[in-house]
Amino acid sequence: MRKRLMILLMLWISCTGSLWAAGFQLFNEGSARVMGLGAAVTGRTDMVEAVWYNPSATAFFKDPEVMTGLALVMPSVEFESDSGRDYEMTDMVHPLPFLYAAYPLNDRFTLNFSFNVPYGLTTDWDGDWEGRYEAVYTSLRCYFFTPSIAVKLTDRLSFGFGAQVVYADAELRKYLVPGTPIKTKLTGDDWAAGWLVSLTYKIREDTAIGIIYRSQINLHLEGDAKYYNTEGIFLGPLPASSLFINGDGEVLLDLPDTLSVGITTRVIPRLTLSFDLLWSGWSTYDQLKFKYEYEPGEFPAKPGSIIQPKDWDDVLAVRFGVEYALSDTWTLRFGYVYDPSPIDDDTRGAELPTDDRQLFNFGMGYRKGNLGVNFAYTYLTMEDSHPGEETSYLRGTYEGEAHIVAFDLSYRF
Repeated sequence: MRKRLMILLMLWISCTGSLWAAGFQLFNEGSARVMGLGAAVTGRTDMVEAVWYNPSATAFFKDPEVMTGLALVMPSVEFESDSGRDYEMTDMVHPLPFLYAAYPLNDRFTLNFSFNVPYGLTTDWDGDWEGRYEAVYTSLRCYFFTPSIAVKLTDRLSFGFGAQVVYADAELRKYLVPGTPIKTKLTGDDWAAGWLVSLTYKIREDTAIGIIYRSQINLHLEGDAKYYNTEGIFLGPLPASSLFINGDGEVLLDLPDTLSVGITTRVIPRLTLSFDLLWSGWSTYDQLKFKYEYEPGEFPAKPGSIIQPKDWDDVLAVRFGVEYALSDTWTLRFGYVYDPSPIDDDTRGAELPTDDRQLFNFGMGYRKGNLGVNFAYTYLTMEDSHPGEETSYLRGTYEGEAHIVAFDLSYRF
């Protein structure tokens, strides 16, 4: 009986822990204009999206501007099991809305606000797939509300600072005990806050450098741990309903601090070139801690915690962007991103089976007077990856790709 309970507990750890490990970073999808440039925009001083990507850049704005739009992410992931069977993740379209606004108060101060979803995505596997005891449905969404202020210190140098207010919610559904119909659903949400600082320096009128640091965000997601189909099921001499009891739960999740540095130049007429480096401090994510009102697999029921090691790595993403003005109204954009995964190979799970990614971006823009319209398309390809031997019972290979489209509308007052 004791051995069986230990097996159940290890299944619980491996099946729940990786949900929060994903930290799915979505900086490329900030707008259609940003996406077309591979998000290499930290050094841009002419884009209202700077209220998120580098607020200090808006200190050089002359007029108020607002932008809104939507990115649609369509991932496709397949698992080729060593058993010889193939499984495909359910096709879904994940909407990522965004809103940006900048309002110059005078020649020195600009007020900024942004709303976007820079972390989170959803995976949905069929309920009868081989990994159903690890993950069936997983959702993590982090909504960022970012007010900030830009200050022009000199004609070439500006400074920005602001707050990051985050609302996060998550849900995990999966089967729990092999050979039984027992299911579980975990839910949780939280509000948290962080901060950011940024600088922009114009080396010359056509060339600028930008830098932004965003603090770590500490989330304590409080919610419910619920179990289904436990009645009439015995695990050894004990009923499953006495081992898995509905109750409150909490998980501690840290979104990483990030540092982005970028340079943009227009030394060639009609052509804008940009290059960014984005560092994400995922190494702080060395473990994941769950706190339960009723610890799963424990009898008699009592409060408890489960800690799972993660050992993620810091990563450095590389971003390139090219923008060419075909005319006074039409613009073409191209971008490339190399985005390494922070996930440790030993802890990769089915809820986010990704590895290093490459993104190839194309975009078009139209501006007539104060009105701007943009469209972009991204093809994302992922290196083949394998389930983590420490946290997954699956053996095989994950293959994945994604198609992403984005639209936005902006108006300069």
